Amino acid sequence: TGGGGGSRSLSGLMNQNAAIAAGANPGGGNVGNGFRDGKGDNYTWSQNDEEVELRFPVSAGTKAKYVKVNFGREKLKVVVAGQTLVTGSLGGTVAVDESTFTIEDANSGVGKELCVTLGKKEGNTWPFVIRDE
Repeated sequence: TGGGGGSRSLSGLMNQNAAIAAGANPGGGNVGNGFRDGKGDNYTWSQNDEEVELRFPVSAGTKAKYVKVNFGREKLKVVVAGQTLVTGSLGGTVAVDESTFTIEDANSGVGKELCVTLGKKEGNTWPFVIRDE
């Protein structure tokens, strides 16, 4: 059953991807607010018409030099201390020069978070935030 990825069936993943493609929100996001926030595997996200924000919990000692974020127009890869946190295709087009990351105190008040902000090329609500590759 493979590494620490949890127990997901192929048919379950295919159904989830089909639901996402159809505009549903199986990832726990808040559909009632126009698909504006939700949770992924080990991160939370939110969006408005101008940007998408992804927040990843990181250890208290995490420094920017340990973080590598590859901002693409339609893809994103986030690596911290050699560990890939997320990689995949995005739900819209990114304005790469308007995208950045910061390390902040966690919203929960405990620990740190890596906050990745993606500037949107078009001012619209993305049908999904990121699809794993």
